[in-house]
Amino acid sequence: MSLFKKPPLVSSSRVADDVYKALLEKAAELLPCGCTVVLTADRGWADTPLMAHRTRWGGPWRMRINGSFWVYRPGKRRCKVNRVPVAVGKALFWHHVYLTKQWYGPVHLALGRPQESQEYWFVVSDEPTEAKTFEEYGLRFDIEENFLDDKSNGFQLESSLIRSVNALERLCGVLALTTLYLVAQGTEVVAHGKRRWVDAHWFRGQSYLKIGWSWVQLALSRGYELITRLHVSAEADPEPAMASKLQPQNRSPLFFALEYQDAVA
Repeated sequence: MSLFKKPPLVSSSRVADDVYKALLEKAAELLPCGCTVVLTADRGWADTPLMAHRTRWGGPWRMRINGSFWVYRPGKRRCKVNRVPVAVGKALFWHHVYLTKQWYGPVHLALGRPQESQEYWFVVSDEPTEAKTFEEYGLRFDIEENFLDDKSNGFQLESSLIRSVNALERLCGVLALTTLYLVAQGTEVVAHGKRRWVDAHWFRGQSYLKIGWSWVQLALSRGYELITRLHVSAEADPEPAMASKLQPQNRSPLFFALEYQDAVA
């Protein structure tokens, strides 16, 4: 009989608007001056208060919305975005539309259904939409590796069950420093052509953090060298991680036949 009980399941919940607004404002203070930041948000975060807050802040944003959002076009009947007929491999771009029953807007909407995918893409932007809009929103998938490293593939952060704000803040500080070191170590391993010593995939299947983690374990057991100075290149990743060869095809929203429809009456 196990002496430990599994923690009760906790249903997913949204973060209060005031909480994430304060977080965004704090993050803005830490960003370098003069750089353009495009905020991307998935369907769990997309709502009109966040859109309005980001617009007041003065920076561009791209947010994916649920199909249940109402869209209003001048001179047209209202409809839910998931009722708009979009064929496989097609994309529509609607400009100057309004969302929800509160008529939030005007905003710009990109609707697409990528080839080789059953998934629809509904992306709202504060700037006129085009094919590049999907590409800009798609950049948010890069953060998924980090979520995996923080959770089941790495630090098991959710298993800490910490409820103290101060204790959790200190823990996240330690994990941030650890992440920086392991990512720097992982990129160094890849740069020196030693990735397959710790990652057996023909293509890179692990995050840089996980590669660095595995290298530290290998180095401690075999006496290999570890980095003593931190360096993370600002250049584009020469070998993005892939869980499988099909993953880039499934993620890519760029295979569209384009159709622009300006919704101004």
